[in-house]
Amino acid sequence: MEQGLVEIRYNTMTTASTESFKVLRTNLIYSEGVQVITMTSVLPNEGKTITSFNLAKSFAQINKRVLLIDADLRKGSLKRFFTVRHKVAGLSEALSRQSGQIIEETTIPNLDVVFAGKIPPNPTELLSGEIFENIINRLRNAYDYIIIDTPPMNAAMDAAIIGRVTDGVVLIVRNDFVKKQDLKRVKLQLERNGARVIGSVLNRVKKDQVDYKNYGYEYYYEEK
Repeated sequence: MEQGLVEIRYNTMTTASTESFKVLRTNLIYSEGVQVITMTSVLPNEGKTITSFNLAKSFAQINKRVLLIDADLRKGSLKRFFTVRHKVAGLSEALSRQSGQIIEETTIPNLDVVFAGKIPPNPTELLSGEIFENIINRLRNAYDYIIIDTPPMNAAMDAAIIGRVTDGVVLIVRNDFVKKQDLKRVKLQLERNGARVIGSVLNRVKKDQVDYKNYGYEYYYEEK
């Protein structure tokens, strides 16, 4: 491994989920004007971060330049997928003007990552400022796709704030875990704050629960 590269720690996709992420990837490719994507959920433990990671990998595998950003400044969790052998700064350091070097190249060709960084005392304020929007607008010129992992909506409104400056929000929904009224409430909150909800990912679906059962899909993308 080249010095300085961030190494992928383990494989997170089965054959079945690889196929389902191709479906999700295709839906997003054909969604007009979608380059920067916010990923969120209603509750913790719905599979939001692993979905963000695998979606980014899926885009990279078709030679798209991809940046994966951990914007959960309260409890960043993307680092668990990587082995980091050197000191890194993250998004919180960039937003607080402590560092301008936050992009890390990974051992997956075409995939770069930005970690969350140190937990700041004011994450919502940092994400609401012009610096975050300016960073995203600048990165649009360097990448085909930017995938942003955010906190669940029951923990903070950060996803709604981030969604204002991205092209769309994808809601990650764990099957038989979230109440429909809570999902509708979160979707409404996002839209009222200026975010565009472009779809949802239903995960942990049993093979006999969707029409794609012959493929054994673990994830199912539903266009909105």
